[in-house]
Amino acid sequence: MALSDGDKAECKEIAREIIKEVLREHIQSCPHGKTLLASKMLLIGACMGSGLTSAGVIYGLIKAIGG
Repeated sequence: MALSDGDKAECKEIAREIIKEVLREHIQSCPHGKTLLASKMLLIGACMGSGLTSAGVIYGLIKAIGG
């Protein structure tokens, strides 16, 4: 017995929902992912901090030279 196109579409939708749920559960419980997220946030913070620091240095130099 072959599956109709409607049956295939329904199976595909069920599989999608299962995969979404598995990924949600995995993201919440995976220690590697949590460590990766924390290091990513640290890197973003360092980049923002260095940008703000360099902007402050440039501002200070402009004020000192032009000032």
